[in-house]
Amino acid sequence: DLLHPERSGVETDRLGWIVVNQYLETSKKGIYALGDALGKHMYRHTANYESEVVIHNLLEANGELELEEADYHAVPYAVFTYPTLAGVGMKEQEAAAKGLKVLVGRAGYMDTAKGVAMGEESGLVKVVLEEETGKILGATVVGPAAAELVQQVVYLMNTEYQDLMPVMRAQVIHPTLNEVLVRAFSELERPTITSIADGSTVQGSGK
Repeated sequence: DLLHPERSGVETDRLGWIVVNQYLETSKKGIYALGDALGKHMYRHTANYESEVVIHNLLEANGELELEEADYHAVPYAVFTYPTLAGVGMKEQEAAAKGLKVLVGRAGYMDTAKGVAMGEESGLVKVVLEEETGKILGATVVGPAAAELVQQVVYLMNTEYQDLMPVMRAQVIHPTLNEVLVRAFSELERPTITSIADGSTVQGSGK
């Protein structure tokens, strides 16, 4: 960067990205950084979130507030192509690489009345949960309103237990694409084959 932040004592990594701690404070006390300058999650919505963390932590200077850590466990993204692709959190392979046993749920848009009415044959929702805790680890959606459907998963991943119960206990308007997400959560099973980071595979046990 032409500003050369390292000249002010702000640490940067070997690629020139600004290094911050969990509070988004740089190596120079009192100087914070956020957004694309960090070289991590380069989304406008993430920068907006980080700005709220920074403002909170700057106000902490008067000692009335506790410092807030930036939380990146549920960073959503969307690619507005045709069809739209959106996702949040870990994919099945990432969870397996971390040694987590998972449950995977899938549902097609055509599994619901709204999807049939739209004739949306390629639309798909996939969710990944940790088997032991029921915690939602991630989701991927391909099709119309993918970003809106993934956003619902983001909300779930920011609840106290990060599980699917708020959705499963709720009345879902019919006919809507929201039903595709509910169906995916209702069709959880152990993956038949789980990909591992080194490219090998292990056989699962089914449902």
